[in-house]
Parts: sequence; structure tokens; C-alpha cells
Amino acid sequence: MRITHIYHSGFVVELESCNLLFDWYTGKLPALSADVPLAVFVSHEHSDHYNPAIWGLRKRFSEVHYVVDEDVAAKAPKGVDLVSVVPHQSYEVTLAKVPETIRISTLESNDEGVAFLVEACNKTLFFSGDLNVWWWDRPQDLNDASDKFFRGELARIADKKVDVAFVPLDPRLVDPAAGIIAYMEVVGARALFPMHYADNKTSAHACLTDPRLKPYASYIHFEDVCEFGKCRSGYVSNPV
Repeated sequence: MRITHIYHSGFVVELESCNLLFDWYTGKLPALSADVPLAVFVSHEHSDHYNPAIWGLRKRFSEVHYVVDEDVAAKAPKGVDLVSVVPHQSYEVTLAKVPETIRISTLESNDEGVAFLVEACNKTLFFSGDLNVWWWDRPQDLNDASDKFFRGELARIADKKVDVAFVPLDPRLVDPAAGIIAYMEVVGARALFPMHYADNKTSAHACLTDPRLKPYASYIHFEDVCEFGKCRSGYVSNPV
């Protein structure tokens, strides 16, 4: 498994039989085989998560499946292999070139759209989209409600053994690390990739010095490219 951070919340995950692309809207894709099935995920239609250019990927890859929020699905051109998703549902995508089925479950975002739990090629991945603890400079009850909502959604997948999680770490927030802490407390993962920091990579990386993240430090990855088996990994599940 090879993971490439493209930009902001955009990631490519290269698996044994297929490749997964999450919330790509800008930045150069890594070199991917045109003959390997590609599943494209879009959590919602915000301009920093969705670009109509995704529909053009059908010209570059021989088999492309789209798993996208219903608002994005409404913008799809005719003829695409499309799964339109809503929160709290399960879906399957059957690949044509290989005997593999991708299984997807969705959570509801407390911003817009969905988060994804994806099971493919014996790997389980969680992609948060804009589901997060949005701890802004505002009345405390609103931040507490955001934390409660986030944890409540994660409780739906608390029994899953997640290999890789992608969770926002937005340095604009008053408490940027709150989402990662909540995620690791409720679900856990072998590896976690912070996202949603745009050009603020240095500021986001500095947020990792938060002492509350110390128990999870060995699971958090900030590499642009990580090939598992060659980069560090462990497993933590529902840690105290």
C-alpha cells in the first residue's frame, strides 16, 4: 500500500488491485497505471474538495468508478460509472478487471456531505472529508456540540479495525488537534494522515507538538509519500 498526499485533503491510495483517489481538486497526480481500476471519492461539493476535472479522468484510465456525495453526483456527465451517496448508508462497487468489490459506508458530516469508511483489497480506510471537531473562536457550547457530533458519528464505526485514517488538522482552528484526538480515542488506526491544511503545512506540522497527541505520535504520518513496509507503522485501537 502506497499513500500519496497531493494537496489539502487530496490523497491517492495505491492498493494491490485498485487505486483510490480522495477529494482531489488541485495538484499533480502521481504516476498511476492506466490499466489499474481507479475509484474516485468526493465527500462534498466545496471547491477545496471537488473539481469538475475529476470527470476527465475517464480519458486517462481504462476503468474509473465515482463514489460521490449526492450534490456532486447531480453534476456528473452522462455515462459515468457513478454511485451517489448519502449519510448512514452502505454501498458496493464491483471492479470489472479484477475479482474485487469495494465496500463503502458513509457517515454524516457536521459541515457538508459525508465521510467514508472504505474496505478494499483487505484494507480498511477512513476518510473524514469535512467531518471534524470544528473548534473555532465562538461560544463554547457550539464547539462542544461539534465535538459531540463528531464522536457520535465515529461511534458508528468504533468496532472497525482501520488501517489508515485521514482526519483534518486545520491550523486556523483554536484547537486544531481536537479532531485527531477524538478520532484516535473513539476508533483508532494503524496510521493516521492529517489533512485540510492547504498551504499551511508548516503551521499544521507545528500543531503535532500538542502534548495531547503524544500517545499517538508513532501513528501519525506527515510524509508526502508513504509506502507501507518501508515507512513506520503500528496499530492502535480504542486507546485509553
